[in-house]
Amino acid sequence: MPPGAMKSRRVCNGSTERMAGKMNFGVSKDIIEDIRARCDIVELIGTFVQLKRSGTNTYKGLCPFHQEKTPSFHVDASRQTFHCFGCGKGGDVFRFYMDKENVGFVDALHMLASRVGVVIPENSGGGDPGEGRRRANERERLYQINEAFATFFHQVLVRNPNSPAAEYLRRRGIPPEVAERFKIGACPDEWTACLDYGRSLGFTDEELVTSGIIRKKAETGRCFDHFKGRLTFAIENEQGRVVGFSCRSLEAKPLAGGKYINTPETPIFKKGNLLYALPLARKMMSDRNMAVICEGQLDSIAFHRAGIECAVAPQGTSFTENQARILSRYCNRIYLALDSDSAGQKAILRDVEILLPMSFDIKVVRIPGGKDPDELFAHGGAAALQQALDDSVSWLKVLCDSLPQRHDMGSAAGRGHAAVEVAGYLNRITNQVELELYVRDAAMLLGVSEDALYAELRQVSRKARRNEEFSRGGPAAEPAYTPNTGEFIPPRPRSENRPLPGIQQEDPCSPALLTLLELAVNSETAARQIAELVPPEELPDSNPIARAVNLTVNLALNGEFEQVPAELSELLIEHPVPEISRILVSEFVCKDIPTAVEESAAELRRQFKKEEQRLLMLQMKNASTPEERLALLTRLQSMS
Repeated sequence: MPPGAMKSRRVCNGSTERMAGKMNFGVSKDIIEDIRARCDIVELIGTFVQLKRSGTNTYKGLCPFHQEKTPSFHVDASRQTFHCFGCGKGGDVFRFYMDKENVGFVDALHMLASRVGVVIPENSGGGDPGEGRRRANERERLYQINEAFATFFHQVLVRNPNSPAAEYLRRRGIPPEVAERFKIGACPDEWTACLDYGRSLGFTDEELVTSGIIRKKAETGRCFDHFKGRLTFAIENEQGRVVGFSCRSLEAKPLAGGKYINTPETPIFKKGNLLYALPLARKMMSDRNMAVICEGQLDSIAFHRAGIECAVAPQGTSFTENQARILSRYCNRIYLALDSDSAGQKAILRDVEILLPMSFDIKVVRIPGGKDPDELFAHGGAAALQQALDDSVSWLKVLCDSLPQRHDMGSAAGRGHAAVEVAGYLNRITNQVELELYVRDAAMLLGVSEDALYAELRQVSRKARRNEEFSRGGPAAEPAYTPNTGEFIPPRPRSENRPLPGIQQEDPCSPALLTLLELAVNSETAARQIAELVPPEELPDSNPIARAVNLTVNLALNGEFEQVPAELSELLIEHPVPEISRILVSEFVCKDIPTAVEESAAELRRQFKKEEQRLLMLQMKNASTPEERLALLTRLQSMS
């Protein structure tokens, strides 16, 4: 290697100083490294994903960022990185937390610091002091408040066996051990019991109001207990931390606010992202590849008591796409066990609309006698609930059975309108095989031909595309074609999980460049060889892959090769490029590393030269004088 070659290489914005000086918002690199070292990526991701060992240092699981049936999400314990081969998401613990919690780097940094007990000084490196730490501390204080009050409410229930809350649970057949397991409690029937208790724990009135435990009158500024005199159900997030409460009135005439009231939206309580009993249901969901969606807390508890411990319930709102995505990480079969009244039937069809684009196998549980699951369990026990599951029917049959309520199925016009309604649901199906099977079944149930139903489906699809183009201000997806007839079918409806998130189309890179990165990351010798064969100008800093190669080479030249995974992970925070995270978790096999480096470097040089020639020809075309054009031509000829 010629003298000075190391100095001539580009250092990618300072390499080891890049994060400390550019992205950390006032946190030193040493502290960032300490947090990363303490956060075991397998342990962290394992709180969101069921991981299974697939090698000495590797784990696999279903991706938490997109719906899939076969695990494509890989975690490398030795390099502390992850990558999904399905959607392209990848990086280190910071990148995972940023994507999972939908927060920026500074917030993820402070949240993880709190998780592992690292204290970040208020201004450890200049920049914006303390803002991310303040938000992380606020969230942690909210967790502490909710967890403290979950214990407090349960103790109130236990210590007052003759209270209205205790009597209500006895009437519903809920024994003490079930109340304890599901963190059921009672709020004292007093105006300031919670306020006084929260203050005694050192929480401020402002914190208690933010948590939703306390309300504050705008006119007078007086604080009072939000859940006064109600039965309380603790609501936990996916990791099992209490984030809020759903509380039932115990009065014959519901209290102000209605029969049920929930914690208001807070930084940690988002109703549309939460499912009651999810932490208790996750294991059986994965083991049995199924989930039961109920209408309320007591219904889901009934299923758990019956041994069907995969039941959950939304939080007093309609089922949401985010809740469906959460379930898709654990299973692909859904049983809708909602009430049998008209409101329950409408809710079933709304849920079906949300679930269909995610390729769930959707069944509807029909509770006999107009009962809800809790009543069925009370009268028939576990066997009755299991039988109801066994007798569940397809969502399509439920839809078609409900059509006579809205359409005159005895007339041609009514049947046609019914077909349009069914086509609207079919248009949400994204899997070609599923669509063809459902069209066949729907045509049979409607008493129409498959061709007629496909025609309606095309009309619905065209209308949906026009609406999409109008709302998006651009063209929608083009229709596909059926493999057997050549007729087009509706395109996949767009949603947040299509196209799969994380894959970036900018900064395209050549196979040669990718090979060089893979060789450099896995072999220090290869990295040093690349330094000799590939000049820095062929690795432009604007291309994240080239930047990753240059960064790896510099670390090898400076005797810091062991820092490659951490440094590339930091690069992924800036540029979440799938190819980099894929290389960090992939098994490396190469029989002749020196030859592979030489061949890839030569190919990259050819590509670089070809691009230079293209740019020279473009400059010649735009040259303003014959002399300039001749000079460019001379340069071009010298390259041939």
